[in-house]
Amino acid sequence: MKNAAGLDLFCGVGGFALNLASILGQVYGVEVSKPAISAAKRAANYSGIKNVSFAAGDAGTMLESVCPVLGKKPEAVVVNPPRRGIGTGICEWISRLSPSVVVYSSCNPLSLQKDLSRLEGYRVKQAQLFDMFPHTSHAEVMVLAVKK
Repeated sequence: MKNAAGLDLFCGVGGFALNLASILGQVYGVEVSKPAISAAKRAANYSGIKNVSFAAGDAGTMLESVCPVLGKKPEAVVVNPPRRGIGTGICEWISRLSPSVVVYSSCNPLSLQKDLSRLEGYRVKQAQLFDMFPHTSHAEVMVLAVKK
């Protein structure tokens, strides 16, 4: 998949994007926090990863400008949104973009469920619960959704 592109929306400090860069030809990460984007860029530079780029901004308002930067339709989209989820607009955009896979990392099962129901043309292939906050009611869920 070295000629494929990927998007990491709500990328934080770039963990998912930096890992995707090892299997995809080009990865683009978007995060609203400028300090997080600075950290992601430093991590990429420190690691010698050249096929990843990052931009600070709101993923929901940058969507139309993201794909021209990639130069091609992404095969993979990763989202790791805040508790509110990605919402209707981003779900519709991803559905229209039609990547082969969507990986959704969520800290809120309710918004995850709503968003998955809004992703048209996808089915959940795999889900994994991560108890990253032992002895609390908080958990992280990662879902792999693939084209039907």
